[in-house]
Amino acid sequence: MSPDSSHTWSSPAHIGHVMDRVRRQAALTPEVLARKTGTALDHLAGILSGHHFPTRRFTLTYAKACGADPQVLLLVWENEHDRRSTPSHPGRS
Repeated sequence: MSPDSSHTWSSPAHIGHVMDRVRRQAALTPEVLARKTGTALDHLAGILSGHHFPTRRFTLTYAKACGADPQVLLLVWENEHDRRSTPSHPGRS
């Protein structure tokens, strides 16, 4: 198993990774972003690290706070949400 296997594109870490990249592009610290989104810093850290899956509403608020296109980040969220909602069936294609 590779060291990055926990960060596959279908894991909660994927949306966290994408959101963290958006934050870095916006040159915002986690502390500033927590204030701008009205969320606790520890909850934001959990989302960015992939330990928590954000709500749709938070994802939109986050994108706006970063000055990013909310629809683009929402597409990533919807894809991951759908994958989380669909049970996997090992051995099936």
